Amino acid sequence: MGEYYRDAEQLYEIYGYFMDRILRDPKAGPKMARAGIIIKFIYTDPDAEITIDLKNPPEKEGYYGTYYLGPCDLKEDVWSKQAADFSHSFWHGLENPVAAVTKGKIKQGGKITAMLKLLPVVRPAFDLFPKVLEEMGYGDKVIRKE
Repeated sequence: MGEYYRDAEQLYEIYGYFMDRILRDPKAGPKMARAGIIIKFIYTDPDAEITIDLKNPPEKEGYYGTYYLGPCDLKEDVWSKQAADFSHSFWHGLENPVAAVTKGKIKQGGKITAMLKLLPVVRPAFDLFPKVLEEMGYGDKVIRKE
């Protein structure tokens, strides 16, 4: 098991809360929606899947996309497989995903260039993720820069 998540349920709890925030964000949300793709994140340690639909109209009012926690029937345009701990570190702004692909820490398939275009858009969320952890009472999971 990884360092930050005791199981998939906890990962879904944290990422669900985080997705609620970022997909309703008036700055990042519209920019993400313009990507017009469906992204599937496949995590290991714990095993989990999160699919973000930025292609179809959002299911909830006030959102710029729809996310699904766990396996779903949507066919993704791009997928990314990584350790949950790597993702946790990424959302703190501590990882370079391009370098991680070359080193084999992330495996990807599909429209990878479309996904790479999202990187500058999601960068403001690097400040949001630690705040979300604190709000949820998971301050012990915030990676503190020394």
